[in-house]
Amino acid sequence: MRVGIDVFTLRHLRLNGLETLDFVRRHGLEGAQFGSLTSLSPALDEGELQAVRQYADENDLYFEVSVPSPNPNLASPRVAELGGGSYRRGLERHIELAARLGCRHLHGALGSEKARDDPNYPWANHLADSTTFLRSLAPALRAHGCRIGLETHGDTTTFELVRLVEEIGPDVLGICLDTGNVLIRLEDPVMAAGRAAPYTIQTHTKDAILYFTDEGLTRQTRPAGQGAIDWHRLLPILGAANPRLTLSIEDHKWIFSAEIYQPGFVESHPDLTPAEFAQLLRFTWECQKKIDRGVIPHPEPYEAVPWEEEAEQRIDAGASYLKRTLGELRLHG
Repeated sequence: MRVGIDVFTLRHLRLNGLETLDFVRRHGLEGAQFGSLTSLSPALDEGELQAVRQYADENDLYFEVSVPSPNPNLASPRVAELGGGSYRRGLERHIELAARLGCRHLHGALGSEKARDDPNYPWANHLADSTTFLRSLAPALRAHGCRIGLETHGDTTTFELVRLVEEIGPDVLGICLDTGNVLIRLEDPVMAAGRAAPYTIQTHTKDAILYFTDEGLTRQTRPAGQGAIDWHRLLPILGAANPRLTLSIEDHKWIFSAEIYQPGFVESHPDLTPAEFAQLLRFTWECQKKIDRGVIPHPEPYEAVPWEEEAEQRIDAGASYLKRTLGELRLHG
């Protein structure tokens, strides 16, 4: 397992691909997960893309990229234009280019918590539409030897992703497990990892705390080792299933809530069991006690510090913790 970074964490620096990899090297990280290919070359110039890939290879850094959302309800006109008016063909073009760069595991997402909670279009419809679309993409993915790692992006639960992977095929789909996002979908991180591990091909490695507010449960991101996730239990689960898994740190500000007091919110997670909900509440209560005792910094003043002032310190702290923990668990490398 290797520790790198999801470049969303570095968005404030406005780095190009080569500059991002320089940042990765300076901070002792081992690779990067980039956004879509257009974030590396707006014109999708293959020479520019290959230059970034070559630089990563020369410095023994892992290199991952993302593809546009395979949810047709979120179709980008720019991607459709690339496909001559067809969103599917445009996405196939991204897959083809990624494969030519040697990228076989492609990060993707079906939406966000906003899409899941949209009252005008039920989440079940998004899942059904995405299933149909992904089935149409499967031949291209197989032809190029690629898999899309669908993220727990604050929208899809691990239950839903496992079913989707098994329905379409684990040879073309996998899971990008965001270890912190599962909290706002009422999943315990260790239990979520257990479900997702057989299909997890990428991660957004995120620590977090969960605490009680008037809205219900509220999540705040913290650097790995400074939140409440039990990495000594979670990492061996992932490592046993995929020893070469990349741990791409995603860290950022922002508060997210799971509004469990609102009618219908808990019921909108039909796979949630009473046992897991109880475990999640215990997780929250343990965080709350540490906040109240001052063991964990209080969320409000912590959130008030501008991201730009502490980003590099947080990244370094999280990477150091993860590497040390992987070493203790004999999972690093």
